[in-house]
Amino acid sequence: MKESIVPAAPMAHHTTPSGEIYPGALNLEPVRAAHQVLHETRDTITADGNTAAALATLQMWRCILFAGFPITPSTKYIETVAAHISQQVGGKKRVKLMEAEHAVADYLVGAAAACRDLIFPTATSSVGLDHMTETTRSLGASGLGNVLLIDVYRATANFPLCIEGDPSDTLAHRDDGFIQIACRGKQQIYDTVIQSPCLGMHHDVMTPVMPGYYGIKDSHRNARLVVEPDREIHAFQDRWIKPCPFPGLVNGDTAFGNCVTSRHFQGFKVSQKRRMDRVLDVLPQISADFERQFGRPGLAFFDAVGFGDDGAADFAVVSLGPDFGTFEAVREEYAKRTRLKVAGIAMRLLTPFPRDAVRKRLERTKAVLVVNQAHHQGRGHLTLDVADALADLTTPPRIVSVFAGIGGADVSEITWEQMLDHGRGALEGRALPPWAVFHEGRQL
Repeated sequence: MKESIVPAAPMAHHTTPSGEIYPGALNLEPVRAAHQVLHETRDTITADGNTAAALATLQMWRCILFAGFPITPSTKYIETVAAHISQQVGGKKRVKLMEAEHAVADYLVGAAAACRDLIFPTATSSVGLDHMTETTRSLGASGLGNVLLIDVYRATANFPLCIEGDPSDTLAHRDDGFIQIACRGKQQIYDTVIQSPCLGMHHDVMTPVMPGYYGIKDSHRNARLVVEPDREIHAFQDRWIKPCPFPGLVNGDTAFGNCVTSRHFQGFKVSQKRRMDRVLDVLPQISADFERQFGRPGLAFFDAVGFGDDGAADFAVVSLGPDFGTFEAVREEYAKRTRLKVAGIAMRLLTPFPRDAVRKRLERTKAVLVVNQAHHQGRGHLTLDVADALADLTTPPRIVSVFAGIGGADVSEITWEQMLDHGRGALEGRALPPWAVFHEGRQL
């Protein structure tokens, strides 16, 4: 007797702008259940910046595959990941070491496109990021917000080779289309990496994230670090990372091609810019939720010091990175000696640049000293951003541009004081050059 064949019921699906999606086709609960916990309780440890970033990704249940290539000063990130995974029983996660950085980028894109609800992290530096360019320049328009590319800032790729940290690499890649967030200090690195996927994978944003921190100054130096229980990190991320409404390769039938004419290219880029603009609205919401749950400041447009309740200042500094801490150390004494109200902001969100927030913070200052730490043929990357932010004020503060700490050089207290004296000339009406370079207390 011939058996009757009962046809399988068709899977539920619905149409999206980029193809058919099949809800329920992919069950990630076994992935969550397979996560091996690193921390059951809140703990205080000693760690360098690379370790802080690595622990944050290892604690995410959505990170199940780590593609990497060793490059100074980011190498300890992938070493830390590999060491922890090798100690886990059952081999639930994988480290995939590639033959070159461009392969890492390609691997991440393929994996991220296959499952948009998982997170695919890596860390790189300088020439490593440069070698990823053919892929990273496509990612901004891709909607693959689940790519997490941690950039450990390094000065140059080749001549003259410098393996110490300044933000030259990340600033050179601002047009790749990533959300770029600068960190300073081990706690801020850890906290930023935890929050970054929540921002990039938000359905209004859908843009890859590039958190970054200074090589050597933060990547290799130890400090105390509070790490949170894995379950608390999962609870926080689960509130923000919802099932993706667009197809991935394993749960949908994507009609997304990789080649368009100029007519359609405009649409991709307009969408990309609009999604990037939404970062300015979503980031503060994630930040507030993080602070409620963990009791520490979350993501921010910038860190501010010295402005007071009225927001006014005679003189304000704009910079980024760990050397801003030295400015914080000398600020009060310098203000007392000069009888000026001296304030400052350390930039966190580099791309998209928070133009309105910067303008509001600086609009009641008389002069602004912008301290750039990466080479630029003109007045400096940060200087141009700040100048744009202040341009539409009726009486904008005078902007003074300087460079210091290029190639990861120390920006000492005496150097900060010399730069502040130089910038103070704007308050006194002195003619100043378009830019100046300072090192070891001297103008070069």
